[in-house]
Formats: sequence, structure tokens, C-alpha cells
Amino acid sequence: MSIPARLHVILAREGSRAVVFRRGPSDKVAVIGWERRNDTFTPGQWLRGRIYPYRCDLSPKGEYLIYFAAKYGCGNPVEKRIEAELLKRFHVEETWQIDWESRQRAAAEIEEACKAEFVRLRLSPDYHDRSWTAISRAPYLKALALWWNGTGWNGGGLFAGNNEFYLNRPPEHIALTIPGIQSTKFRELPPSKELREFGWGTVHGECPMVCMPRLERDNWRLISDEEWGAVYHKELPGAWKLEKVFSVNVRCDEPGKSVYREIHKLFTPSGEEAAVDTADWEWADFDAYRRRPVYASGGALYALDLETLESKLLYDFNGMKYERTPAPY
Repeated sequence: MSIPARLHVILAREGSRAVVFRRGPSDKVAVIGWERRNDTFTPGQWLRGRIYPYRCDLSPKGEYLIYFAAKYGCGNPVEKRIEAELLKRFHVEETWQIDWESRQRAAAEIEEACKAEFVRLRLSPDYHDRSWTAISRAPYLKALALWWNGTGWNGGGLFAGNNEFYLNRPPEHIALTIPGIQSTKFRELPPSKELREFGWGTVHGECPMVCMPRLERDNWRLISDEEWGAVYHKELPGAWKLEKVFSVNVRCDEPGKSVYREIHKLFTPSGEEAAVDTADWEWADFDAYRRRPVYASGGALYALDLETLESKLLYDFNGMKYERTPAPY
């Protein structure tokens, strides 16, 4: 059985732009630009790795993308150097054989002793840190600003304006930047009170830390927040209502399923559930520019007519194949 492409979309909150994240196979993801004015789609760039769409955001007009990405299994030269020293110091074959506190203490000593060498390594063009946050020109991935992250925790961010943003910094790192890839165009803001309440500035933050405040900012009203998931409503024209449940997928071992998932329902002006099958909607929102609900299902993107409840196919992303594409900047 073939698994359809997995889709997630972020709509720019001012104007007609959007980006589509298209994942599949699991180690490849593409970013596609969507011009909602005429429903045209522009391929951006592919990444051999992982992008976390729930920790991404678009600037208000859709010009810039902040994203969190990772290439797990690719140790960087600093970590490899530290691990080699740990093996020699403790006379073991694998670093997991060293108790955690001793390992952390010794790694800190090695880091301090080799500080100058590690600075040179981090400035090398070949340096990578498993995961990173970047700001790019949507729908491309070439970094205009770049921060190493190092783990699957934290990372990503939110735009406060077209050039101002919040960075979800991991507290155990300073989120190192690379000279020459740190544009002065963008200004980082300290986390707001609301973001600190979501856990910004703490360790071990995952997708809800970024996704949930983004939903609330984009006019999704939080109805309830239970252990199994957060329920949001968005008011549509004519007193229609779209419901989104953002939850942890306990069956994330299923092929084609992610740890986090969205469940949707559509309600009529009378409050009844609409006669629309939303079971396979993996993402949905209201396109305010065109005044229509839009949703992703089975690797394709659709628009729904509220009067007829008929769906129109906008684009089927299943046939896309990985290709190397340079950014035009």
C-alpha cells in the first residue's frame, strides 16, 4: 500500500501567500509556495532531512519563513572530538557506558580546554549541528539567518512582524550563529509573557510550544486544553464554525502517521455537524483572502464551498520527486 504525501500548510495572515510542507518519503521534505489569489503553486526547495512544520511560521505578508530542521545521525566535528576524548579518558568503547553526570562534567572540561579549536571548527563551512533554526525567503530554505540547535528539543520561532521574530532558543545552548549568515534585516525579540507561559525559555519544549500560540494568534479560539488534546474553534462566514483538535497521536507507529495530529469537524450555523467527511483532513484552516475553508487530505489540497459543500481539488502533491534546486538569492 502506497502512503500519500503528508501535508501541512501555513497561511500568511496578511495577503494571499502561503507555504505547503510536503513530506514523503520520511527523510525528504519539500516546501512549496502557494499564491492563493489564483491558486498557483511554486516549488521551493527540498531537504534531505526533517522539517518540523508545527515549529515554523510565515512573516505576516508571507515573504519570510522561519523553520526548524534536522538531519539526525550526522554528528558534527565538535561532538565527534568530544566523544573521542571521552572514550580515551574513561577507557570505554561507547559513551553510553559512562554515567551521565561524569560524562557531562568531563565534556564541559574538554569543551573549556579545547575552546579555541572548537571555535574554528564551528566556523567551518562543513560544520552542522544535527538541528537548526533558520529564516529564509519563502518558499526556499537557504538561510538568511541561522542558529544551531543541536537536539530535537525547542527550536523554531514565531514572527511578531515582517522583520521581528521570537526565537525558541534551547536554554542549554546560546543558539550559536554563523558569521555572514546572520542578516541584520531581522530583529529578535525577547519572549513575551504569553510565550513564557507556553514554556519558552525552558528545556524540552516540543511542537505545541510554537504551534499553540501560533494558532491563537491566527484567530483560533482555545475551547479546552485537556491531556489528550487542545480543542480550537474558528468562526467562519455565515456563523459556520471549524473545529481543530491538536493532539498527540498515540498510534504514531502507524505508517504515514506523525506524533502530532489534527482532527477536524465542520459545524453548520445551527450548530450541527456538517454533512462533510472530515476524517482524513490532516490540516484545515479558513482562507480569509478567498473566504473559503481549505484542507489537506491524502497528499492533496482542496477548497470547500460552504454553500454546496462540494470540494475542489487545488493541487495533488503525491507525484512530486526529490530534486536539487538552488535558491534564487
